[in-house]
Amino acid sequence: MTAEIFSVIGLPDTQKYADNYPDTFRAQTQWVVDNEDAFNIKFVSHYGDVVEHGTNGDARGEYAVAVEAMQSLKDADIAHGIAPGNHDVLPFGVHLPGVWDYDDRNFLQNFGPQWYENRNWFGGASPSGLSTYQEFTGGGTDFIALHIHLETPHEELAWAQEVINDNRDKAVMVTTHRYLQDAEDYAADNILYLQTRPYSSGRVPDLWYSTTGEILYNPDGIYAEDFFDRFVATNRNIFLVNAGHDAQEYRQTSTNLSGLPVHEVLADFTYLDNGGDGYLRIMEFDPGGDRIDVKSYSPTLDRYKTDDESQFSLTVDFDRYVAPNTAYFQNGISGYSGTEDTWVNEDSKNSSYGNSSVIVVDDDTDNHWWNDYRGQGLIKFDEITGNVAGQIPTGATITKANLILTVKDDIDHPLHNPDFDVYLMTRDWNEGSTWNSLSSGLSGSDYGQKLGSFAGDDNPDNSEVRYIDITGAVRQWVNNPGSNYGVAIIPEVISGNDDGIELYSSEASEIMFRPGLLVEYSLA
Repeated sequence: MTAEIFSVIGLPDTQKYADNYPDTFRAQTQWVVDNEDAFNIKFVSHYGDVVEHGTNGDARGEYAVAVEAMQSLKDADIAHGIAPGNHDVLPFGVHLPGVWDYDDRNFLQNFGPQWYENRNWFGGASPSGLSTYQEFTGGGTDFIALHIHLETPHEELAWAQEVINDNRDKAVMVTTHRYLQDAEDYAADNILYLQTRPYSSGRVPDLWYSTTGEILYNPDGIYAEDFFDRFVATNRNIFLVNAGHDAQEYRQTSTNLSGLPVHEVLADFTYLDNGGDGYLRIMEFDPGGDRIDVKSYSPTLDRYKTDDESQFSLTVDFDRYVAPNTAYFQNGISGYSGTEDTWVNEDSKNSSYGNSSVIVVDDDTDNHWWNDYRGQGLIKFDEITGNVAGQIPTGATITKANLILTVKDDIDHPLHNPDFDVYLMTRDWNEGSTWNSLSSGLSGSDYGQKLGSFAGDDNPDNSEVRYIDITGAVRQWVNNPGSNYGVAIIPEVISGNDDGIELYSSEASEIMFRPGLLVEYSLA
């Protein structure tokens, strides 16, 4: 039987319509209602910037326009979700601390969780109410649509991770507002043209947040690269990320930890006349053909854009993104609290660091001229096997396991770039362990198989993620739980190098930067 072809509609930044062209906004949503059957529309995703002036004197009128337009979808009971954008939570879409500050109250009043009440396709909202998820089915596949708040704070992203943990049997489409940029397509007369010349198009680079004057709109938010590394790449289920904000069309394909392509697609038509000329995205899902055909269409002009950034196909084998046999362990996520970690310090032999927010790994913690004082890290994930939801079931066969670490402070030495080796621990320890209690730190008799290595140097002072394949270790722990003593992280010793790294620990306030363990398994 041929799988059903269906459509998902994208509504990029409608801010100009809410401000000056209300008929265009209404025409977009009415077109969806009128064409629900013709295009077999299963879902509508709004990319954010619903209005232009989210918190100043014009906000009430603009939100009234937006509510009226979006009400058409509610009245027809067409499943949809809305991701907040910077214009929805700032007076002019610009964060100027002390003058134009972040304020999400108007968005929540109009498009908070209450907007979706009594809809059987509504899955739920984050504690803040700013992120939501919806469920829909098309072509025989069940989908989750995650609409994640602007520059997602850690607590918000932790909620999104829990949603995925609870829905591993579904493919996931993510929509967030500010995530991609198309620097290479800025016209010479654009105010950002010279500022963005050093950058390639793609995810918003870390330095962009300062060099283009566009600081984080959300004061508690994280950068786009962290969003990908700590959330998108680690979740096999995510096949597509939609974004708005940057007034361009752009797309790229990245690879997640499971080796699957993740399509990242930007659309924002506000650079066109009349606030965007009414263009929206028609994404035609063809599960039988393993693809999504994307078109940019204007209901007001009854016209398609025909360039290669406006019409294209994405290859997606939807079945491969459904991953029910996946377990994710990270303190603070889905009720898990079994991570133990610490480090031992040769320079302070009786000190314990089990309550520290960092794990120091260094070939000389004292930066001493004549003596090297080691810093060695320890991480263990307890209670990973059993018959409780979220655990690896007893008798499962481990197919892949990755240790996920985030570097808080890396190697800034201009000449040395040491490696940090990860070993399977063979003796017990706890968060109160010290250099002396472990009999002069860790030595070869305390750890066995080398599981992998990672480099300490990257971009100075940036948070960067390291993925280490520890499949063999997790197999041993699952087959023999009594052997789970975790892993040791040992610094490479380089003469003349006195710089080490700091890793975020399980006590770090930044939830998504805490050590994580991602496991895929099969059942007999």
